[in-house]
Amino acid sequence: MLKVTLGLALVTLVACSQCPNNEVCEAGQTCCQDPTGEFSCCPFHHGECCEDHLHCCPEDMLCSVMDSMCINATHTLLFVERTPAKRTDLPKSFRMIPSLPASEDDITCPDGSFCPAEFSCLLMASSYGCCPVAQGLVCSDGKHCCAKDHECSADSNSCVKLKEPAEAVLCGNGTSECPVDTTCCGTEDGQWACCPIPKAVCCDDKIHCCPEDSVCDVEGSKCMSSTNQELPMWAKFPARLRAEWEDHKFVESRAKAELTTTRQITTAGKQMTTLPGALPKTSDVPCNDTAACPDESTCCKTKEGGWDCCPLPEAVCCDDFIHCCPHGTTCNVAAGSCDEPSGSQPWFEKLPVKLIRSQNVAVTKDVPCDDTVACPDGSTCCKTQEGGWACCPLPEAVCCDDFIHCCPHGKTCNTAAGKCEDSSGSQPWFEKLPVKLIRSQNVAVTQVHSDVPCNDTAACPDGSTCCKTKEGGWDCCPLPEAVCCDDFIHCCPHGTTCNVAAGSCDEPSGSQPWFEKLPVKLIRSQNVAVTKDVPCDDTVACPDGSTCCKTQEGGWACCPLPEAVCCDDFIHCCPHGKTCNTAAGKCEDSSGSQPWFEKLPVKLIRSQNVAVTQDVPCNDTAACPDGSTCCKTKEGGWDCCPLPEAVCCDDFIHCCPHGTTCNVAAGSCDEPSGSQPWFEKLPVKLIRSQNVAVTKDVPCDDTVACPDGSTCCKTQEGGWACCPLPEAVCCDDFIHCCPHGKTCNTAAGKCEDSSGSQPWFEKLPVKLIRSQNVAVTQDVPCNDTAACPDGSTCCKTKEGGWDCCPLPEAVCCDDFIHCCPHGTTCNVAAGSCDEPSGSQPWFEKLPVKLIRSQNVAVTKDVPCDDTVACPDGSTCCKTKEGGWACCPLPEAVCCDDFIHCCPHGKKCNTAAGKCEDSSGSQPWFEKLPVKLIRSQNVAVTQDVTCDSTKSCPDGSTCCKNKEGGWGCCPLPEAVCCDDFIHCCPHGTTCNVAAGSCDEPSGSQPWFEKLPVKLIRSQNVAVTQDVPCNDTAACPDGSTCCKTQEGGWACCPLPEAVCCDDFIHCCPHGKKCNTAAGKCEDSSGSQPWFEKLPVKLIRSQNVAVTQDVTCDSTKSCPDGSTCCKNKEGGWGCCPLPEAVCCDDFIHCCPHDTTCNVAAGSCDEPSGSQPWFEKLPALPRAGQRSPGNVNCDSNHICPDSSTCCKNTDGDWGCCPLPEAVCCKDHIHCCPHGTTCDFVTLTCTSNTTSVPMTDINQPSTKEEQKQHREVKDKVGKYNSRVPCDLQTSCPDYTTCCLIAKTNKWGCCPLPNAVCCTDGEHCCPANYKCDVTRVSCIRGDVVIPWYNKMSAQSTPAPSLDLGAVECDEQMSCSADSTCCHLSTGEWGCCPLPEAVCCPDQEHCCPKGYRCDLRRRSCIKTSWLHVEKVPLAHIDDQKPQSSVTENDIQCGGGHNCKDSETCCPTSKTTWGCCPSPKAVCCDDMKHCCPAGYKCGAGGTCTSAVGFDWNNWDNWRVFFSKNNRAITL
Repeated sequence: MLKVTLGLALVTLVACSQCPNNEVCEAGQTCCQDPTGEFSCCPFHHGECCEDHLHCCPEDMLCSVMDSMCINATHTLLFVERTPAKRTDLPKSFRMIPSLPASEDDITCPDGSFCPAEFSCLLMASSYGCCPVAQGLVCSDGKHCCAKDHECSADSNSCVKLKEPAEAVLCGNGTSECPVDTTCCGTEDGQWACCPIPKAVCCDDKIHCCPEDSVCDVEGSKCMSSTNQELPMWAKFPARLRAEWEDHKFVESRAKAELTTTRQITTAGKQMTTLPGALPKTSDVPCNDTAACPDESTCCKTKEGGWDCCPLPEAVCCDDFIHCCPHGTTCNVAAGSCDEPSGSQPWFEKLPVKLIRSQNVAVTKDVPCDDTVACPDGSTCCKTQEGGWACCPLPEAVCCDDFIHCCPHGKTCNTAAGKCEDSSGSQPWFEKLPVKLIRSQNVAVTQVHSDVPCNDTAACPDGSTCCKTKEGGWDCCPLPEAVCCDDFIHCCPHGTTCNVAAGSCDEPSGSQPWFEKLPVKLIRSQNVAVTKDVPCDDTVACPDGSTCCKTQEGGWACCPLPEAVCCDDFIHCCPHGKTCNTAAGKCEDSSGSQPWFEKLPVKLIRSQNVAVTQDVPCNDTAACPDGSTCCKTKEGGWDCCPLPEAVCCDDFIHCCPHGTTCNVAAGSCDEPSGSQPWFEKLPVKLIRSQNVAVTKDVPCDDTVACPDGSTCCKTQEGGWACCPLPEAVCCDDFIHCCPHGKTCNTAAGKCEDSSGSQPWFEKLPVKLIRSQNVAVTQDVPCNDTAACPDGSTCCKTKEGGWDCCPLPEAVCCDDFIHCCPHGTTCNVAAGSCDEPSGSQPWFEKLPVKLIRSQNVAVTKDVPCDDTVACPDGSTCCKTKEGGWACCPLPEAVCCDDFIHCCPHGKKCNTAAGKCEDSSGSQPWFEKLPVKLIRSQNVAVTQDVTCDSTKSCPDGSTCCKNKEGGWGCCPLPEAVCCDDFIHCCPHGTTCNVAAGSCDEPSGSQPWFEKLPVKLIRSQNVAVTQDVPCNDTAACPDGSTCCKTQEGGWACCPLPEAVCCDDFIHCCPHGKKCNTAAGKCEDSSGSQPWFEKLPVKLIRSQNVAVTQDVTCDSTKSCPDGSTCCKNKEGGWGCCPLPEAVCCDDFIHCCPHDTTCNVAAGSCDEPSGSQPWFEKLPALPRAGQRSPGNVNCDSNHICPDSSTCCKNTDGDWGCCPLPEAVCCKDHIHCCPHGTTCDFVTLTCTSNTTSVPMTDINQPSTKEEQKQHREVKDKVGKYNSRVPCDLQTSCPDYTTCCLIAKTNKWGCCPLPNAVCCTDGEHCCPANYKCDVTRVSCIRGDVVIPWYNKMSAQSTPAPSLDLGAVECDEQMSCSADSTCCHLSTGEWGCCPLPEAVCCPDQEHCCPKGYRCDLRRRSCIKTSWLHVEKVPLAHIDDQKPQSSVTENDIQCGGGHNCKDSETCCPTSKTTWGCCPSPKAVCCDDMKHCCPAGYKCGAGGTCTSAVGFDWNNWDNWRVFFSKNNRAITL
């Protein structure tokens, strides 16, 4: 074919300077460009164009815009205004030629005609023509054309080159700009500055900037690159403020020879748009058949889908549907600018369209989307999310995947960024507009043949692709031969891959946003045959080209891909040849990964002609579809794995393809080449015709069976469950199982062998055997009433009954719940069965079943005593209660905790809970209950007699308990430990501190004693008892020891040494170390023993003459010595022929010497602690009922104990038979030990706080006290000092030396100091030299006494606190001396007056003036409260409270504060000068402020006035008082 070459002759104006836009300046002038792209002329050759775009300067001079001058080193001139440039003659347009017949190199036009390859096809007035440029645009006359970078003149005879934009970067405010290749950055004052590098990062300090792809380190004053390289920071310079005229959005009016904006840009062979026909007004630009824009403007879509006019020719319509930009620029919606490589300028706002009055434009200009709707000419039909149509206001546009936006032809939608991108850069995307209805629907329905049928009822438009929806229906991807994405919502172009994670379509050259699918349309004439469907079973099918996949419910779903891979989550699928990666949600193969597909619903097959014979029967009632696999469910039923010959996973929910392994932990199917997600099983379907024989079942016992190919496994209840695997390994948790040849790892929940691990399987329920023809003879009898199934092992339970281990010849574990296979060892700590080759999870035992025919002989039982026995092969072990339990092991070792036992030859490690020997350790076993022997033919002669009434079982040892009775150590010839609770094996030593039995080879946990049993035939003589006196005796083999009360206790050792604390004793030949609580001799030390109570001698045939008579009224017990006390009365030294020490409190053994200074009894061989005397006993008939005599002068109340206090006097512990602590301050309950570290009383079973020792009463004091009480009468809340004087309750009467009158120490049971002025708390000593109170290492300030008050006559009001004869303070306050020597009133009852004579503290607290607080130490807790001020108002002889008027008729006491509870009501805060909280509900003391949540927070100067009201405040952790 003849190739036509056309040229355009350009006229060169030699005498002129041509500007880039074809405008010219006179010779010797310089072209200067302004921001609009226009040029003006500077009247200098090579002139300098000033930055104001209005002036210029001569060559080699610089513009000084601020001074309006041109300057250089030697001269200064005024700058000169530019002049407008002139238009040159325009180049001629190309004359188009008609299209030609075909040639092999030609390009095809849409009407079937052809153009040369280097030409472009353009639509002329009535047919297509050829424009002699590769990318041309047709002019308005339909005969001429211009090149892509030109525009046609109004007469279509000339081509004008498009303007070049100004080179500047417009900043965000639209009024500041920076030079090209710089970056606009904000400043601290809200202005703009220029970073001297392009695409820079603006730093947070608003001062510096960093290069692209780096991070600002403002603190380090450096830039960190993406490769962690340090770069210097850049400083910014101010941006230029644009002139006002530069910001106007205008349209320059030109002559009538102006250019139109109707352009068609094409590439060779591809039509871009269609030209309108005859225009109603040649100057207007028609937008559609009803609206047009003025000439030289551009039609742009509005958000509503209508039209606006951009006042620029061939403009770019911006994505906000409000603005536009000049041709060749890009809309920057974020910055509000029009960008191009050389810089930025502000964008333009669109103008309204005008109506076309004469609507003679044919409807044929519209772009039909389908037979009912169309888009305006020059736009593109795009699918909406609803499956309808929307119009993209661009010709041949790219419809974006969000179904809302679109991009220009040749660009790619970036959905994430909301931009249209190509190699030149990015621009904002466009929003689609609504379609319009086609009024004359003259499009025949016969055109549906162009539709793409999806199935027999739905189709997609031509050029689109049918894609499945999540519901199993169809959507339309608006692309031909598209790739349907796995989210069932989006699709991608042909040849790309869906990236679901990124929401993009990927290919080697890059990525683009994905497309959203559109709804299908119904096919009215359903002439598509059903034969194309893919039947899933006899009732449902999937569309042609899809794949049937199982759902989680066991039904079917359709994967919208042919021969697809059904993923293990039962929701997604992958293309043929790929593997599902469930964790990542992708389809993978060697070439890479892509998002997976979601399955769609199936459709019913109306003609159910699919045979049922394809089903895979699971049992006689349920089956799975053909090509699937029956798998067991957790409930023991069946599910269907949608894979043939699949591997059923151990979670009973998922399965894996044939040849892979289930990885339950990862949720994948593993094979050597890699992993893929696992599949979820589907429900089975019922077989209506149950013709499957029952003979395939695997019988578990005579009542239940498991399906064929499964394995019977025991449940925790002792019944059966079915492992859905043949010859499976039943796991020890009784819930799971493993494939044949693997080992259960219960800890990891896996099945393991040498090849690796896989998740385990969960067992399923069994089914009943209707015809119970299985013989019972297979059972393994446990005893005469219970048996285990064949192939299992009988194991004891904690209750002493039986469970069944589902393993033959199994090892029964020590926790009585689990068991292990034969030849392994139970590891209770790890929950595993160990052997040299490794470990596996243990098995859980199952319940036994009753033997209806009890023909098992009882002779196999092991009798424990004459009433109970243990099963054959077990061992009788003692319980804590002294009864029996059964260790489920033959010849077992019974552990010391009386709960567990160990195998023969091992030792119990009670601390670790293990059984140990030289080979290692294993978990211990728990004992089981015994059973009663109906025929009690076991002789009682095996018992070990403890005394006349108690005995212990044969093979045990009688040991004393704390109460003086007996306990049974479950060991023969055992060592009874000193705590009276435990014992140790023969030949070992009790280590009470460690709770162990020690021997040279090591230690083992100790044993707990068991209760004794009564001897019904009491034929043991009483002569074994050791009589202590005529009323009490100790058991044979024990020693009588004195108690602190002077009574008797029994040391459970023969000829024992009774310790000085009156609680413990030591073995014969050892010495008591009271401080260490041990018994010592040259060989070492051991814990001491606690004494036990004596027992009453019922037949009191022991003479009273055993008592040692002190005088006619007092005696001491036999074996003790009468010693005088300070008062001249008697005390009893608990030693025979003892030495009475000079302190009148202690005594020493015979032939030793009292060392009062050291508190010891000395002899040539050494020293030992001395003994404290005990109160003497009244002789017969002289005991004072209800009181405990400490000595002849001091007594304690009944049920209390006499204890020495820190002064060496007697005190009363308010506990019976208590332990007197060595600090002489506290005491503890009987049977406990004083722990001075935690200030608690501890025993093996409990820990309680220590109790204070109280002051005892002398007999004379009691008498006087009763007399004063009788006389004072109703004033019995006070403490009487004598018949005339008393102190407030909870204080102590002390003489004041200066006045020789009674004073009151503000402490109960206080110590009165010898200086006659101070006192100390009970159990403290006064240190006059340090003016303090001392108790051990504790030193506190001492207390000032206050004057006592004469006991008033009954008529006197005791509401006041008397300070002296003339002064008193109000009730519930305390008199304190002020620094002036006068009396002041502390607003606290029985308060502590501080030494600064300004403050006081509550009772029980001490003043800490350094911290300005009151401190109270309660055991290990220190409580602090603020100091209270002593009121310096004059104390009053009589207190009267004057009411405070609050207002509105409300009043409060003068010791209170009025606080509003509403706008009209008042409440009284129980403190003077209090702070009323804003919530009108609470108040806080003076010196406090109201805090959040109803709390009072401390402030300086807390003022107390009424302690009673504030006790609640401190007891509730400073909570605000409620009004």
